[in-house]
Amino acid sequence: MNRIIIIISLIAAVLFAYNFSIANDLKYEFGGDASDFIHLGLTLAKTGKYGRLELSHRELVQGFKNGNHRNQTYKFSGHSTWRPPVWPVIIAFCFLISGYSLGFLVAFKFILHLIGGWFFYKTLGYFKIRTIFIYLGVLLYLVNPAWQIYSRVFLSEPITLFFVTLFIWSLVRYLKIGSLLWLNALLGGVLILTHSYYIFLPFSIWFFLFLYKRLSFKNTFLLGTIAIATVSIWVVRNYIVLDTDKLLITTSSGAAMAKGWNKKVPDLHTNTKGDLADETLVLQDFDHIKSNYNGEVGGMKLYQEATMNFIKSNPDMILPIIFKKLKSAFNPLPETARPGILETGRVIYQVLALLACFVILLKGSEKMKALVWGIFFSTILISIIVYSGFRFRMPQSGLEILIIIVATHLVLEKYMAVRVIPE
Repeated sequence: MNRIIIIISLIAAVLFAYNFSIANDLKYEFGGDASDFIHLGLTLAKTGKYGRLELSHRELVQGFKNGNHRNQTYKFSGHSTWRPPVWPVIIAFCFLISGYSLGFLVAFKFILHLIGGWFFYKTLGYFKIRTIFIYLGVLLYLVNPAWQIYSRVFLSEPITLFFVTLFIWSLVRYLKIGSLLWLNALLGGVLILTHSYYIFLPFSIWFFLFLYKRLSFKNTFLLGTIAIATVSIWVVRNYIVLDTDKLLITTSSGAAMAKGWNKKVPDLHTNTKGDLADETLVLQDFDHIKSNYNGEVGGMKLYQEATMNFIKSNPDMILPIIFKKLKSAFNPLPETARPGILETGRVIYQVLALLACFVILLKGSEKMKALVWGIFFSTILISIIVYSGFRFRMPQSGLEILIIIVATHLVLEKYMAVRVIPE
């Protein structure tokens, strides 16, 4: 066993070091969504306000290269709620303690993943399975191809994976030993504020645990209340700071809806390029006066109203669009080519996860079934409202690896006569 542990550790260490080297080399080559997160983190560190500076992308990157961000003063240009707050807050913290070093931010991300691996190890320890399964699960978690892909850029998916891991750890801990219920609720709220794609996941899992009578109504209500209260802190901030009558988590929700509801979705939507869709398509048949929709909140409102107008005007497209998005969401194979060994590895993980989910639904415990149904139900809801895809589902890979390990244990126990102590 010690030899196996050493081999697993060496494999993880080599791949981890290699991936860190690549991520560190690419640290100045960020753009798009990653640039938004870095900009928000810098603004928060410099001004204490969540928003944007009067700073171009070129100036943003150059300031990190020459170290000017450490002493430079910038003018605050306005508040923002386009992105959820947790990742920018972490970025700001890293900037403040490191002197605005992107290298430190890269290292911090990797340290968080190692910590996530430890919590994943503790989670597997609550299941009475052989030690080799536990170490195999930790290896799969640490070298997760999807994590490797997104750890090389400054997107929020790797950090969301970390909080998904903490959420599952605290939930399994509570179900096994009955403590820290409040922590699971708090982490559910933090998870939503890390990536709004997961707004339904905590509630879906709690709901199915309640249906399976693994959570009492009182505790289910308490979990939901604490999670909502946690998210509400940010919602109230937006209500006050943005001076709006809307209760919102992010103003990007309008554009996200428009990407998932337009005339080209049935033909062009895929699980690999959904976030690249053109949200302006819904505006083509929507009569509006652009000056009536000012700022981020106005833009969100414009896309929401245009999307609802599209849905009302095209009732015959509702079911085809829903079917297309659900098919893409649950398809573990890429619907457009994604070359590379990491992409191939990600697909293998996803295929195994889907098969493992069916094994759990057939032979798993009620607690594990609740986790699977929770993933399915939350994916259905978010896919219908906006859309899903490989990038957005990456953070749930931690939960999927847990399901793979437990399902493998069940299969080997039943069909290969491997003696593993059941749950």
